Amino acid sequence: MAARLPIQAFRSYKSILQQPPHFSQTYRHPIRSQSLSKWSTRAYSTPPPPQPINHNINNATTEPSSHSIPQHRDLRSQFSSGSVAPTPSPSSPKRKRSLRPTIYASLFLLIGLTTGQYVSLVLSPPALPEPSSPSDELMTSWLHAQASKIPLVQSLTEDPVWQSWDAYSTFTPEERPHRLTTGPLGGSRSIGGYQRVFYNSTTGEFISIVYLGGALGGWPGVVHGGLIATIMDESLGRCAIRQLAAGTGVTAQLSLQYLKPSVTNAFYVVRCTPVIGEEGGGERKRWVEGRLETLEGRVCVEAKGLFVAPKNYKTRVITAGF
Repeated sequence: MAARLPIQAFRSYKSILQQPPHFSQTYRHPIRSQSLSKWSTRAYSTPPPPQPINHNINNATTEPSSHSIPQHRDLRSQFSSGSVAPTPSPSSPKRKRSLRPTIYASLFLLIGLTTGQYVSLVLSPPALPEPSSPSDELMTSWLHAQASKIPLVQSLTEDPVWQSWDAYSTFTPEERPHRLTTGPLGGSRSIGGYQRVFYNSTTGEFISIVYLGGALGGWPGVVHGGLIATIMDESLGRCAIRQLAAGTGVTAQLSLQYLKPSVTNAFYVVRCTPVIGEEGGGERKRWVEGRLETLEGRVCVEAKGLFVAPKNYKTRVITAGF
């Protein structure tokens, strides 16, 4: 009996080797078997390992147990090597680049350049021509040409009711330097560039078209209030003297109300009218009202003055051309 055991064990081992390899195992899915009575079959590329030899003849079997689950060495075989790669989703169309940042940048650049140039001209304007210099005479000629295109100047010039002359034309060249408005304030940079006076002998009204130059600014670009008071005083006096018997007078009272700022390098209109009736005064004193306007009719300054003929000292008689 002891001599035959090795022969039977060899035959059993030989019969196991002659069996075809098992490439599939049938098993019941532990979860789906509860709801579905189906069997699933999984294929493996790696065959199960051979069963160990049982040297006990009584328990030796030629086939492996159907209840044993093979232990697989490589789990990569469970996945199909020929699986198709996922199809990439179609690329979304490229969005057009917005021009809004470029537009905003250009707009802010333009605003910055314009503001910078304006501030530079206001805070540091170019040099103004000196009175009686060639550049001043050229500027004065240009101002007269521009003033001749003003509609108010054209209408008053063509109306025979209105007399007109250039301001201060009665003063000689020797007298001009000694007067405020023809000396320090002379030239195109101040009030000497253009000032035309229109007089209505019927109503006693005066209208003056005056150019306020760039040197008259108290604040950059804004005409000094004292300069406006000087212009209004002289314009109101021109109107009042025509109503006085002596043909001359001095300022006794002057009041002004500044409504809007007046800018430099611009034409303005000065209107003066004598106060009619007893309130206007008599032969030795006269009240006059006036206002400073833009060419569009916007009132910048309102003024009222009282002018009297002096008794104790003699003044110069003011004639036409003042």
